[in-house]
Amino acid sequence: MRSEIRFGVIGCSSVAKRTIIPAIINTKNAHLQRIGSRDATKAEKFARQFSCKQFGTYDDVLNDENIDAVYISLPIGLQEDIAIRAAKAGKHIICEKSACTSFVAARRMLNACAKNKVRILEGFSFRFHPQHEYFTKIIHSKSFGKPLLFTSKFLIPMTEDFNDFRFKKELGGGSLNDLGCYIICASRNMFNSEPISVRCSLYQRKKSHVDLHGNLLLEFTNNRYAFGVFGYEHDYEANYDMISNKNTIRSEISYNIRSERKPIITYNGQKTKTVTLPATNQSILMIKNFCDVLKHTKPSLFPYEKDLSHQAQIMEACRMSNVRNKTINIKVI
Repeated sequence: MRSEIRFGVIGCSSVAKRTIIPAIINTKNAHLQRIGSRDATKAEKFARQFSCKQFGTYDDVLNDENIDAVYISLPIGLQEDIAIRAAKAGKHIICEKSACTSFVAARRMLNACAKNKVRILEGFSFRFHPQHEYFTKIIHSKSFGKPLLFTSKFLIPMTEDFNDFRFKKELGGGSLNDLGCYIICASRNMFNSEPISVRCSLYQRKKSHVDLHGNLLLEFTNNRYAFGVFGYEHDYEANYDMISNKNTIRSEISYNIRSERKPIITYNGQKTKTVTLPATNQSILMIKNFCDVLKHTKPSLFPYEKDLSHQAQIMEACRMSNVRNKTINIKVI
């Protein structure tokens, strides 16, 4: 394999423009090869912003033999088909979160990747930020005590806009797929285990048929719990806390951490301690780890495929809990 992993980008989204494409460009062992959109003209305009000379349709990206991996940033409901086609084309995959709309879809994607011997990563880049590692190290230290309750909020001031895929059910819109997924992912990472039950409630507005906000309660073994609130039409909040039998620790900005921002962690034990961590770019760290894994120079930070499967199964249980208005037991497979 070449010294660089050559990326094709599928989808001209705002997150691709704002974070992932700049991250690919600024990662030493990555190279931006081609950008694709449904509309080749749109892809050309988008590519010019990054001095990318190759562009075209989705098919142009998938058929390009000079591409090793693709980053897929499409409406959630459209990602399964493209991911399966990318796997069949022999491309490794970073798929924007949430990767798909159901556990069945996740299994189809994973089966295609396994069959074609390609890797797939669900793009929760916050997991690669040193803040997340620092936070996790603290809560699993003897001095912190037994972690008991993880709480988190992910709220954004977005208002209902029917031109945005987030408000279109057929495209996988809704706050659970868009925001609640972060809380599920973070809690699983913090407890380093999978939940055994979930209770989830989603508020839907009849006009859009998507959930605008919601809450969830995950139960883990040994009387440990995670509670999260997420949604649109709120002032911005993206934080998490862990409470033990002795202490509390809090991260003020937890998910979409801007590269210039220095994360602040507050640790409340017998004395209150505030730690400011260095600013870094979590998207670059994600791209770098992915490239290192593909080049077999470093291990993955976590098992990519297993993590995607478990995340999708728990998301499915959340949807089921909301529909049935009851707690759903989970046996992760």
